[in-house]
Amino acid sequence: MAVICRTCSGKLVYNPASQMLECVSCGGKYRPEDVEDANAELHSKYYDTNVYICPQCGAEVITSDTEVSTFCVYCGNPAVVFDRIAKEYRPDGIVPFTVTREEAVKNINAKLRKNPIVPKEVKAKCTPGNLRGIYVPYWVVNAEFQEADYLQGSVKKGKHSYTYYYTRAGRVLFRNLPIDGSDILNDDVSSRLEPFFFSEAREFDEDYLNGFYSNTSDISFFDLRASAANRCHKLYEPEVIKSVEKDKADRVKLLDYIYHVDIKDDPVYMMMPVWFLTFRHDGKPHTILVNGQTGKVVGTMPWQQKRIWTVAIAIFLLCMAVIGVALWGLLHGINGMSTLFFYSVTLVISFGGIVTASGFKGIKRILRNLRLSQSESIFKYVKRRQG
Repeated sequence: MAVICRTCSGKLVYNPASQMLECVSCGGKYRPEDVEDANAELHSKYYDTNVYICPQCGAEVITSDTEVSTFCVYCGNPAVVFDRIAKEYRPDGIVPFTVTREEAVKNINAKLRKNPIVPKEVKAKCTPGNLRGIYVPYWVVNAEFQEADYLQGSVKKGKHSYTYYYTRAGRVLFRNLPIDGSDILNDDVSSRLEPFFFSEAREFDEDYLNGFYSNTSDISFFDLRASAANRCHKLYEPEVIKSVEKDKADRVKLLDYIYHVDIKDDPVYMMMPVWFLTFRHDGKPHTILVNGQTGKVVGTMPWQQKRIWTVAIAIFLLCMAVIGVALWGLLHGINGMSTLFFYSVTLVISFGGIVTASGFKGIKRILRNLRLSQSESIFKYVKRRQG
């Protein structure tokens, strides 16, 4: 599907910075919609792609003629083997990359690399050369969603709190709801990449794929509807809880629910831009993703547990030293040491409680993000089963 430069017959690659196809030889620039592939079949439902196979993880890597696949983008294996030319179903639209490779690295550095607990050898892996741009398949749907809920809440009256139970039911029409079209890519990860702005979408043209990888949808309509139902429920649940909280209830919990979804109209097949930074550390896979349209970073870097424990122990010893000095002065009758001891103990207990609570919350969040980053399913994201 490669297109060539009209001036020198060099290969053209899409540049997110200029939003143009640029010749790798002479630097000529063309708008994608003004360039026609001589081998393309007009109005065809399919387009040609090159498929490479990774012998280590079995992933299928789909590229254009202008992207030389030197290693597996998902497991880092340095040798991938050309397998075949395949015809893939043509999407309805595409959101082109607007964030460059260098900008994606800058965003990762700003959010993750400056963290002092990230190992140096991991920081060294965050370079433009280790990033790969991949067009991820999405289905954009209009969904009519219905849900009935049974909730529990606590209402305070005077000095006492009473438990009440509530029922709610509603119907919502969700429009332009994006659902990732990969059976392997984690739904939680794909939803964190959002938002994508469809106002910048273009009619699909395979020229936008030049210089990038891509993947095709491998889910059934049944899977699509199930993912849409789950996504609608997650959007609907917080609003239901807010409706109960308006009745002056707190500690509201959703005890039980039942929902149903209908897909309205025909789903729209779209390709969304995502930068992937994939590497292994201590034998575990890690994948950091960047929204290729907005620059949003999803995932977290591996961290050094020894360094965290060192800092925690140092803070603990410092607090104990302050209490020890105050206690020593109190026992030796030094004026003002009783007050200092009291305030020291109070400060340490308060500070310790706050740090412990926030620390556990932060560690829980970090571990959750780390589990997503270490997901083997994301790591082998384009692996597809053959019938």
